[in-house]
Amino acid sequence: SPSNEAEPPSAYRPFTKAERIQQLNDIDKSITQLLQSAGLALKTLSASQSDSTQTPSARREAFENASNSYLKTLQKVDIGLKRQIYGLEESNIIPPEKAKRGRDGQDGSGMGGLRSAAAPAEPPSGESGMGRLDIGWLNSRSGRVGRDMEAELWDKAKVFLEDLERGNSN
Repeated sequence: SPSNEAEPPSAYRPFTKAERIQQLNDIDKSITQLLQSAGLALKTLSASQSDSTQTPSARREAFENASNSYLKTLQKVDIGLKRQIYGLEESNIIPPEKAKRGRDGQDGSGMGGLRSAAAPAEPPSGESGMGRLDIGWLNSRSGRVGRDMEAELWDKAKVFLEDLERGNSN
């Protein structure tokens, strides 16, 4: 129709910082839901004497429901994280995926990702984030961020599973 052609395409509108933070908060809640679904699935599989009132078919159905919930939530988290990554790439905060890998698995240096053993690893420069300071490069050299996040998630999972074991599945 002619009225649609006269309008500029307004479908694309970048997310605001507040919207991005809300999306990350939703992903965080989904990860909590992932842990709950996994805990419930494991609980239905455990051969607990106190829960012998359930029939095997009821336990199987409960396991399937918890497993399906886990898989749906996992897919939701995966999609949400990919969208966040694409947003960071569009904002030039991190380099686009293709630029990082280059063609045929090369890292863009023409050396197929191999570096000279004598050459020290230098941080990448250019249009990859914070000017010459590439936060991702710094974090990858540290490993501390990942270890801290992993430890925090393991602690949350442990507390959650202990609560489930005690019957506090809130």
